[in-house]
Amino acid sequence: MSKSIFQSIFEDMPNAAMILDSDLKFVAANDAYCKAVQRTRAQLIGNNLFDVFPDSPERMQSVSELFQKTLAGEPTKLEAQPYMMHHPDGTVEERIWQIAQFPITCETEGSTFLVQRAEDVTEREALRQQRDLVSAELNHRVRNTLAVVQSIADHTGLASPDIETFLNSFNGRLAAMSRNFAALTDSHWHGLDLEEILRTELDPYAGLVFDRISADGPPVTLTVRASKFTSMLVHELITNASKYGFLTEPDGRLSMRWWLDDTLLHCEWWETGMHGVTQPESLGFGFQLFDMMENIEVEYDFKPTGLKLHFSVPIALSVAESSSREQTAHSSSA
Repeated sequence: MSKSIFQSIFEDMPNAAMILDSDLKFVAANDAYCKAVQRTRAQLIGNNLFDVFPDSPERMQSVSELFQKTLAGEPTKLEAQPYMMHHPDGTVEERIWQIAQFPITCETEGSTFLVQRAEDVTEREALRQQRDLVSAELNHRVRNTLAVVQSIADHTGLASPDIETFLNSFNGRLAAMSRNFAALTDSHWHGLDLEEILRTELDPYAGLVFDRISADGPPVTLTVRASKFTSMLVHELITNASKYGFLTEPDGRLSMRWWLDDTLLHCEWWETGMHGVTQPESLGFGFQLFDMMENIEVEYDFKPTGLKLHFSVPIALSVAESSSREQTAHSSSA
């Protein structure tokens, strides 16, 4: 095969490739390499690698030692190496290269040359890092979810007189968690709207008592953590209402209201239209949930005509950042 054919193959290679002599001076560089490093052949050929691409003394030393191994006859690799690309407009961009070196000895000249093939893997490395991040986040969420399920099982067991009661209560709570997770998945884990959570949990009863439920408040997107706990809490309140509260009375009504002040998100749950309501001797799972929720303040009042609850939690811990900014802007314009 003629020298011209070898030259043509080298020039037309899709991957960046270059050749250094034993003094680490450029002997050749193909078009892909020149384009990748944004240098002309005139800026490369005959010049030392580190004169063209200066770097820290430590990095130049380690690269030089690796290249000397190659020149001594040992193929070498550099995995996922960062390379700072300096653009003509003065901007600098970090690219990630995967590089392989191998030696070639020219018998006629008695010299050994280093041939380097480089592949830009910046996008691949970005995808790998994103995959690792998603995997770590998923692992974190699974552990947290299992901890919540275990806590629900423990509390449900303590409050259940028999296995049938336990299964009914536990399955209902898991179903509420499932609905919450499905909604969070649909929102790409950006949090849920507070009113949407209320409507979702009330949906099984809405057809029967739609005219007896009122909800009033501004649009508020909760954080992922707050969305989870709010879904469970509303599920418990609705379950209790169906057993002991406003859903058991023909004239029973539910009024829900929420608002924000400078630092707190407030929510009010007020059941009315009942008769002879008194505070129970022991509080159920719904009230035990408050112990699982950090930084929430709860006030409750078992009035003769129904239950009234007031919750307050710091905005910084409950409201998604984008929703908080919108509420602040709305308050300022008002």
